[in-house]
Amino acid sequence: MIAGRWAWGCVTLALISSAACAAPAPRTASKANELPVIDPSAEARALHLPFDAYKRTETDIERIERAADVLTSQCLQEKGYSRPALPGVTMIEAPNRRRYGVIEPLVAKRTGYRAPLTSAEKERDRADRARGGYRDAAERAAAHNCLQESLGRVYVDGADSPLLARLEREIFEKTRMNDLQVRSALDEWRSCMRTRGQKEYADPLAAAADDRWQDPGSAKAETAAAVADVECKKETDLVEVWHRTEEKLQTAAMKQHPADFDQVRQALGKERAEATRIVQSTK
Repeated sequence: MIAGRWAWGCVTLALISSAACAAPAPRTASKANELPVIDPSAEARALHLPFDAYKRTETDIERIERAADVLTSQCLQEKGYSRPALPGVTMIEAPNRRRYGVIEPLVAKRTGYRAPLTSAEKERDRADRARGGYRDAAERAAAHNCLQESLGRVYVDGADSPLLARLEREIFEKTRMNDLQVRSALDEWRSCMRTRGQKEYADPLAAAADDRWQDPGSAKAETAAAVADVECKKETDLVEVWHRTEEKLQTAAMKQHPADFDQVRQALGKERAEATRIVQSTK
């Protein structure tokens, strides 16, 4: 996200980000607004894994943010401040869009290894800017305290599962480092990258994390590498092989821990219901 509704985006991301997510090349806040808006493609939206059903969706996160925003606004009003809650935005679900690095040709051509903005992020940022900043330090401090209280009312214990996070991380690394089919596909991907004149990276995540991409002067080289990366993924079926392997292992893990996953499902359901109730109470 570009800017949190109450500058709490980092809190949300820390709670829901996957250890398996491919990190995009760094960018400064000023550069973020220069990035193009590219919503997830059909291919990215279709990339699902079994564990997804036991994690917060983009819609969940947006609804939780709205609920916390509503409660924070009400709390501030009680303290004598007037700061209205922001309107909601419609999210496009693509939880694994960058799990295996960049996979969309348009993204590679337009932003290289940098994650583009989505229309929802752009809309949310526009509304946040239109609302403006805090009047003074006292209002900012009050908003911070109200937010902490609001988060405690929205989040439900058990919706974040350390077990699920650990299993997801272990399965991802197992497929990345040890699975013979994935390793074979990665070998073919590296060979393909070499034929296109690219550096021999260990895997697409290493390509995305290349320190060279921090240098603005490497923009053309980054774009060329990202385009080759996507083309080689398609040529070698790397994403399909990797995804299929993860899918099997995640399904097996769920069968080994049915009670734990059911508890997460129930907690998420309670959290969604409470966030929805809070948001709808303002209508």
